[in-house]
Amino acid sequence: MSSLATQGEMNGHKVKSHPAPESRVGDEGTSKRNITRKGGAKGKNGGGGGGQKGRWDPTEDGSEAQARDGIADKGDPNYDSEADEHDNNYVLVSDSTVIAPNAVAGPLHTLPEFKRRLKTIIEEYFLSEDISEVLRSVKELKSPAYHYEIVKRGINMSIDAKDHERELVSKLLSDAYPDILSSREVCKGFERLFEMIDDIQLDAPNARTLVASFLARAVADEIIPPSVLRNAAFLSLGGEIVKGARRLLSRDHVLSRLEHVWGPGDGRPVEELKVAIDQLLVEYLLSRQQDEAAACVKELDCSLFHHEIVKRAVKTALDKTDDDRTAMSSLLAYLNKNEVISDEQSKKGFDRLYEANLAGPRPRHARRPELAHQVHAAGHL
Repeated sequence: MSSLATQGEMNGHKVKSHPAPESRVGDEGTSKRNITRKGGAKGKNGGGGGGQKGRWDPTEDGSEAQARDGIADKGDPNYDSEADEHDNNYVLVSDSTVIAPNAVAGPLHTLPEFKRRLKTIIEEYFLSEDISEVLRSVKELKSPAYHYEIVKRGINMSIDAKDHERELVSKLLSDAYPDILSSREVCKGFERLFEMIDDIQLDAPNARTLVASFLARAVADEIIPPSVLRNAAFLSLGGEIVKGARRLLSRDHVLSRLEHVWGPGDGRPVEELKVAIDQLLVEYLLSRQQDEAAACVKELDCSLFHHEIVKRAVKTALDKTDDDRTAMSSLLAYLNKNEVISDEQSKKGFDRLYEANLAGPRPRHARRPELAHQVHAAGHL
């Protein structure tokens, strides 16, 4: 009786004895033991049992699946369909888009970098007056989270400039809505201005008045709703600026007034500019010098008000002779051909003529389309 059996009997239990595994001796006398360990399904590298029957084997996706005795190929004569029917092993897959390791989430640039680039874009815009180029450049920055900076920086930079630049900024904000700027982003831009208005006013004493005009113009251009001016949080930040915008919006003929809130572009009153345009046109009909008239138009420095020149040129010529009307149509064609007056401003001027009911006798209205046809024949439209 072995010592193990004896110990079992001493404790009042019978213990079945197990013989120790026999040792094998290799060809060269090396001792090798066949030892079966608990959990011995793991192979020598800690993985699956190398495809042994009834043991776990890693699949191609790294998971473990129990190997079967059967053949997996249905075309094989030894294929076991019953074993295949009870195959409960699954590989989970996902149809979600895999994000590339180098993909960028959020703004492409940091806020300081975006501000620096935006400043350059606006400076170039003040020179070129090309809104489409500004919008394209902003899109290329791929940082929509910072688009409110267009409002803040554009207005802030124009405060140190002239009314011409302020009109450019108002037009930029209007054209950027809603693709580049949402109403929420416009409001956020104004809120940032409210927060820094005290510092701005140190260098520009009229800063609050100017920002109020920008705010009223934004409402008139329908890029922010009028209800914003009654919002308690917005009013608490803007204070007198918001109240000033509300006063501007309460005046008679508000839309017409706010359309020219910055004047014709060079700071002078609109009525004063109209007088200067009329004088220019009368002098041209006397001299018939197109180059001199073009130089005078440039000196007016009101490129965003050139539609008024077209409109008043037609109105002036209506009461003149056929020769004067021909001369006026030639002048408009000359100004357009030499890019003194843009196609957009020319079209806007004629559109205003057709939309408005000009005062005067009926024959005067009849000559209006006639002059338009003459300008078209001269290559102006």
